[in-house]
Amino acid sequence: MNRIGTCPVDRLAPLDYRYALDAAMSVPEMQATPLVRCNVATLEEEVCQRLPNRAEAPPAAAVLWVEPLAAGWKDELQTLVAALNPGAPLVVVASRPLARLLPERASWGEQPAGLTPGTLGQLRRALHRARCPVQATYGIHSLQSIGLHALSRWAERWGWPDLGDRLHFLARLRYCMRGPLAAFATVALIISRKQQNKAQPVSAPGVRAEETEPETGAGTRTERKGDAA
Repeated sequence: MNRIGTCPVDRLAPLDYRYALDAAMSVPEMQATPLVRCNVATLEEEVCQRLPNRAEAPPAAAVLWVEPLAAGWKDELQTLVAALNPGAPLVVVASRPLARLLPERASWGEQPAGLTPGTLGQLRRALHRARCPVQATYGIHSLQSIGLHALSRWAERWGWPDLGDRLHFLARLRYCMRGPLAAFATVALIISRKQQNKAQPVSAPGVRAEETEPETGAGTRTERKGDAA
């Protein structure tokens, strides 16, 4: 059972990250005992509220990876994928370049990989090469939502409260985005899943393995085209 609400208000993480962590908890395997790797001390308490029980060692039914760091994320990715059971999810919560707009994170000493443009695209491709392809990518607190919220406050300030309410409602609807526009958000939520081990072909008696007919057919992509941004 999670312990949401036990963190003092003055130690709460920015709302963007809290929403992303809440969304990560919707992955069914997170209700078990996942392996957690959190690289930012400020977010550790938020993670503990949601996942008081964690796996201490592999193999893991799921992995939650919070804030891959610019230094060492490639090696860490290989370690975490290796810790997963086949078919288990690896869920990533990471800052995007727009997270620099959040004043709260200015004091964070760590250097998240996602703050550099293009790095999360590299991470998704690395997951695919590690046989843990991405199933979905979401942008939390999108640029559209930020702009609409600013307009709603401007409308209220100038005496148009009805318009301000409508713009505020639209901002809430655009808070989470999927597809190409997901790249323009403050926080990314990436859901990938480790592929099942392929069964080894069994040769008929007297037939060498290399003489068996190979499988044919077009490969399939797990990630949507819109998630490649």
